[in-house]
Amino acid sequence: MKRLFTLLAMMITIFSLSAQTTETMTWDDSTRQYLRYVPASYDSSTPAPVLFVLHGLGDEMTGLTNVGFKEIADQHGWIVIYPQATVATATIMVYSFSIGTAWNAGITINTTVNYGDYSLPINLTVNAEVDDAGFLLAILDDLIANYNVDQNNVFMTGFSMGGFMANRMAIEHGDRIRAIASVNGTIGNDMASRTPVAPINAMHIHGTADNTVSYDSAMMTMQGMSANVGIGAEQTVEFWRNFNQCGTTPQVTNYPDSHNDGLTFEQSLYTNGTNGTKVAFIKVNGGDHTWYYTPQNDIDYATEIYNFFASCMSPVGVDENKAQTFSVYPNPANTFVNIAGEDIDNICIYNAIGEKMLSTNEQCINVSDFANGLYLVRVVFNNGESSSQNLLISK
Repeated sequence: MKRLFTLLAMMITIFSLSAQTTETMTWDDSTRQYLRYVPASYDSSTPAPVLFVLHGLGDEMTGLTNVGFKEIADQHGWIVIYPQATVATATIMVYSFSIGTAWNAGITINTTVNYGDYSLPINLTVNAEVDDAGFLLAILDDLIANYNVDQNNVFMTGFSMGGFMANRMAIEHGDRIRAIASVNGTIGNDMASRTPVAPINAMHIHGTADNTVSYDSAMMTMQGMSANVGIGAEQTVEFWRNFNQCGTTPQVTNYPDSHNDGLTFEQSLYTNGTNGTKVAFIKVNGGDHTWYYTPQNDIDYATEIYNFFASCMSPVGVDENKAQTFSVYPNPANTFVNIAGEDIDNICIYNAIGEKMLSTNEQCINVSDFANGLYLVRVVFNNGESSSQNLLISK
């Protein structure tokens, strides 16, 4: 009997360590909610990266809880946050109606609704009075106060309007976010003319046959209305590539077409941006307004987003404003890569999912056996400081 109680206690302890809880906070004179997932692999002695997952228009905070991010958190010790947007309303003359839960993502709707011989103009900014950016940062600040958070590795992803909101956060608060990934949601029309506060790693995923947020021009259709709400998918990618000053020629990867789903997936990766930033674009040929995943499709969005974020990570404990610098050349490399810098003690190279590929004190490294892809080079100097840069291997 004592053994049984011991086993039950262990099970309860394990369950309590890995838990999704509903949290409530008062923000901007309103009550807001979010889901917080802290995996059993979280170790309070090690700073944990944080991932915000933003749902789409009309959805709930639970909408993206089963797409794979919790499994990723379990494996890598990340904390995952699923915030809840508020209900937005529109008014036509004296009539008000709900357009569903929505983020204040910098989207203005300018359109005309025709009723017989009458035309009614509509001009509204979705949830303009709601400070969603402040709400998301307040969640982050609360996490920092109660958990050991790796503040250099905070990430945001979102679907549809959640993608629009991720782009807004990157533009306005990229100094606190390491990278974003938007899925079928571009840059809102109120955001497209703004200058981001800092270079930031960005991924965008979009289907060419999206009938909800169009690929070419971000024409959104909802509640029987159609309006241009932002810039197109390729314009969004160019916005970030240009601002980050990444190279103009991408590394293009075509994913194997192994499923009979009528889709093909291709990725364009732009590298060597300011502060080592990069921009990735996954174009889904024939794709609609859907979150694709394996084994039904050739790729899994959650996995691709995690791999991109992992390749952007800052090494734990590095103060990037004070760290010593070094150079990596040639970059891209195919056979040998040189690490140039003074007082280098050790060099480590990690792959896109954080696995250490080698550790050496040699500054000319043979990478001929490495597969094509993006790697992280971390250098530790004699004084104990460390710094990192991206390395692209292309043969």
